[in-house]
Amino acid sequence: MLHVLAGLLLVSLCAAAVPDPPKGVVGARKYATNLHDCNGAVAFSSAGALAPTKEDAGKLSFRSALADKGIGWSRESGEFTCFCPGLYQFAFAGSGKTAATRFVLKKKPSNSDAWTTVVSTGGGGGANIALLDMEVGDQTAIWLEDGEIAPESDNAPVSTFSGVRIAKKQ
Repeated sequence: MLHVLAGLLLVSLCAAAVPDPPKGVVGARKYATNLHDCNGAVAFSSAGALAPTKEDAGKLSFRSALADKGIGWSRESGEFTCFCPGLYQFAFAGSGKTAATRFVLKKKPSNSDAWTTVVSTGGGGGANIALLDMEVGDQTAIWLEDGEIAPESDNAPVSTFSGVRIAKKQ
């Protein structure tokens, strides 16, 4: 009987040692298999933004992944969720149909519902880059604030979103 109780206690301690994924996490399918794999590269790059739907409220998703190393990127939702804290570099580009088109990098802190603007392109589109300190559960995404996306080509997409961790959190 003592062995059974000790076994149950060990199982419950092991289960308690694995943290729950942050609220609103995307990429959870990779989270389960790479729970403690923050030693390697964390980088992603996608191209070919899809026009946002009303449900997306302007957030862009992407047709293809050019690179996806580590965990946290979902091209389908267009969101990067940080599982490996550190300093990240994010870059994005897009072209618009009109001079009013603006692309915006937004960040949502862990366990928050509010997306805040970090940086945007000028009218008509363009490109931008930013360094962000990311904690576990923080998210980033690209939004179409105004205007319309220029037509995408399969041979040469006009929109991209990339991120890479450049320094681990100490």
